[in-house]
Amino acid sequence: MRTRTASLRDYDALCALFDELDEFHRQRRPELFQPFDGPARTREQVARWLSEAGSTIVVAETEEGVVGLAVLLTRSPSPFAGAVPRKVIELDNLVVRTDRRGQKIGRRLLAACIEWVRDRKASHLEVAVHSFNVDARRFYERFGFQPSIDRLMLAA
Repeated sequence: MRTRTASLRDYDALCALFDELDEFHRQRRPELFQPFDGPARTREQVARWLSEAGSTIVVAETEEGVVGLAVLLTRSPSPFAGAVPRKVIELDNLVVRTDRRGQKIGRRLLAACIEWVRDRKASHLEVAVHSFNVDARRFYERFGFQPSIDRLMLAA
């Protein structure tokens, strides 16, 4: 297994992984996530992530092809004068194909993401995890991620 930056040639494999991730979220939070027509992510969106300097998609690839992905996006600095200036990159999505989980692919993907973040001299890598996804939270905490903020929601 190796990790590398995705290319548009990976588009169909990326969409299959995004489909798995989207279905996982729909099943656990149907009040927030719904099915939609069209591809899991548009070709234009993927091309933008791959072409902009502050974003990328890292993939895990085996002899079977792409089995995992991670999307990294540079966040705009906080406009608040009281906030310490930081360069933050957000891990927007990380997914490993269901039948390949438990094989340390996610760990290798995340390690490649951390390397990408450090190469860009970012001060922090952040990830948001839905409260229902305890396995993901444990995964990130094992890597040293620590809670930063809890977002609460009230249906009005």
